[in-house]
Amino acid sequence: MKWDSIVAGLAVAGVNGALALAAIRWGWGKGLQTFMIAFFGGMIARLIAVAVLSVVVLKWAELHAESYFVALVAAYLLFLVFEILYVLKLQSRAKP
Repeated sequence: MKWDSIVAGLAVAGVNGALALAAIRWGWGKGLQTFMIAFFGGMIARLIAVAVLSVVVLKWAELHAESYFVALVAAYLLFLVFEILYVLKLQSRAKP
């Protein structure tokens, strides 16, 4: 396990999580169709960006690929749970 690889995986997942939060905040309150486009369309774009960025990072830097991917997947799933909890929190606030 290499710490620089773990940090790189966490950084990529963190950027992905921040972009997800931005998409949720932007799309919330703009109607269901706009929210779904922002959220799910953004999810597809973010998955592609994570794949491309991962290839670039692993080719450019000499990182331990297994450590990078374990950290990336673990952090990605954790941020996905946070996204769901955030949407549920927003939804509970919106109910009268």
